[in-house]
Amino acid sequence: MLARLREMLEITQGLPGRRFQERYRRKHAEHGSAWKRCGFVCAGVVLTIIGVFFLAVPGPGIPILAVGLALIAQESETTARWLDRTELRLRRWWKKLRS
Repeated sequence: MLARLREMLEITQGLPGRRFQERYRRKHAEHGSAWKRCGFVCAGVVLTIIGVFFLAVPGPGIPILAVGLALIAQESETTARWLDRTELRLRRWWKKLRS
């Protein structure tokens, strides 16, 4: 449980635009089992599909979608890069919206 909390702190305290790529690099430095990595990707795909479904019907679509994409991003460098770019765009958009 303490390890999960530490992982969440690493993600939230990471630099915007780099946090998902850093997470990807940390996870791949550990050399976990292929089954575990496959499980994370499968869980991420399932959560992403459920999140897209909940975008169309009432429900928590965006948080579920974000968690699913984050699970995929820790095993895919391309997805990690995409999420970092998307985060920066959303931050710029939010800043313009608030000013």
